[in-house]
Formats: sequence, C-alpha cells, structure tokens
Amino acid sequence: MRRAGGGGFTLLEMMVVLAIVAMAMALVVPAVTRGMETSVNDVARDISVSLRKARTSALSAQRSSVLWIDLDKKTYAVGAGKAKDIPSDVSIRAKVASTQIDARRAGFRFFPDGSATGGALFLTQGDASVSVEIDWLSGRVTVRDQEAGR
Repeated sequence: MRRAGGGGFTLLEMMVVLAIVAMAMALVVPAVTRGMETSVNDVARDISVSLRKARTSALSAQRSSVLWIDLDKKTYAVGAGKAKDIPSDVSIRAKVASTQIDARRAGFRFFPDGSATGGALFLTQGDASVSVEIDWLSGRVTVRDQEAGR
C-alpha cells in the first residue's frame, strides 16, 4: 500500500525552485549578452592585428602590403584578402597619406623595410573612443584609449 503524500513535490517547493531559477536567469542572461557584444576595443584590437599582419607580409615577401578600410561599407582587408566587417554602431575616421586614398577607401601601406605610409584610425562607439596609430618610420602599430571630450 502507498502512503498518501509520501512522493513528489509540494506546490510550495516547486514555486521556490522556480523563483530561484528565475533569479539566476535574471543575473546570468544580461551578463552573457553583454559579453557577446563587440566593443570598440575589440574592433581596434582586430584591426591592429591585421595591420601587423600586413607589415609582416611586407617584410617576409619583400614587397609592399596594404590594409584597406572601406569607410562606406565599414569593412577592412589586407590587400585583396577577405574583408572583415566593422560593427554598424562603431564610427570610424581615417587619417592617411594622400597617396593612399582610393574613392572611399583609406589605405595603410607597409614597405619591405618595415616602414609605412603612417596615419591613424579613430574608432568611436558611444562614449568610448580608441585610436590605432601607425608610425611612418618604424611601421609600429599602437592602440590607445582616447580621453572623453578629446
């Protein structure tokens, strides 16, 4: 014979469990969503990696290499390589040598000796601003956070 009330969960126990799960979801979901968004720092880091790749390519192949940024389409690519997207909420300005402007594309050219045409990219997303600077003499790529109001 079975005893009454011996098995299963009470309604109160189920409600407590559901309340705990709901609180956990309220904390976890926003944290995961924030982590999935691309920040301006991520974009600057990715572009700086591509710039360094272009410089390394110029040094190893002993011929110039260019990273092109399409300001209208918000994409960038090394040479004729596959273009990478810049998120639509990131605004971008480029300061490049006049010889490296092609329609709405701005280029950063690296030479076989490691030098470059130089210039800078300015990326902004909301209140966050980051610059990616390319030294013309050494070809060194530097990423800097910009102060608010600059």
